[in-house]
Amino acid sequence: KMSVVEPGKATHAPHRHPEDEFFFVLEGTAEFFLNGKTKVVGPYTSLYCPSNSEHGIRNVGETQLKYLVIKRYEM
Repeated sequence: KMSVVEPGKATHAPHRHPEDEFFFVLEGTAEFFLNGKTKVVGPYTSLYCPSNSEHGIRNVGETQLKYLVIKRYEM
């Protein structure tokens, strides 16, 4: 899915789930939270979240943040 987040906002609070998750930033500035650590990244950055890791992403820039979310489900 593609998420669009306004400046200063997040799609939801940090959380966990059993699926691996990948993020790809298209536009804007994201703060990525993973297991107590944060990293600020810009466009064309990919991020990986292993299963059951606490994670979140929020917009720390002055424009919209647009990113893709890709989950890996076990078959």
